[in-house]
Amino acid sequence: MIRQTKSLSMGIVFCFLCLSGLSIAQDFPLDSGNADCADLVTAGQNDVAFGCFGRAIEADPTSAFDWAGQGDVMNNIGYYYQALVYYEMALNLEPDSSNILTSKGRTLTRLGKYDDALDILAQALDLNPDNTYTWESIGDVYTELGDTDKADAAYARSKPTKPATQRKSVDDYLSSGREAASSHEEGI
Repeated sequence: MIRQTKSLSMGIVFCFLCLSGLSIAQDFPLDSGNADCADLVTAGQNDVAFGCFGRAIEADPTSAFDWAGQGDVMNNIGYYYQALVYYEMALNLEPDSSNILTSKGRTLTRLGKYDDALDILAQALDLNPDNTYTWESIGDVYTELGDTDKADAAYARSKPTKPATQRKSVDDYLSSGREAASSHEEGI
């Protein structure tokens, strides 16, 4: 029954993506057959990463990593609701992944759904209380909410081994958000 539900869920997502005008696997050439899709995301090559993860999902639709990677691509290019769909698919396959939950929480933060983001991030912390990615994400939510004390406390937990002068500060987060917003507005 669970396998049928997952199969049905994946079919619904494929249908949703087709209706939204997105293709799962576009024909973007890869320079190397050994290219790692996640490395393409890190390098900012989101168009190539989209095709890479799409082909990976078609080859193995049970890979939570690839569904989450495709969510990361959608998140990077500003398609937040599509990112949430990919993260949900990944969580259906790997419900105990603190990193996937954190990625979903970050997307909810970008959508301004701060209470939902904090709920998801709390679930991620329940699974891995020392996840620095999650603590940094919590700091970002509290920064958006204007609660600098809680933000600074979360940022301090995100990098506990570094001196306070090297941690991400509220000002760092705010300036990075302005840079990302201006890049998105310019079409970059």
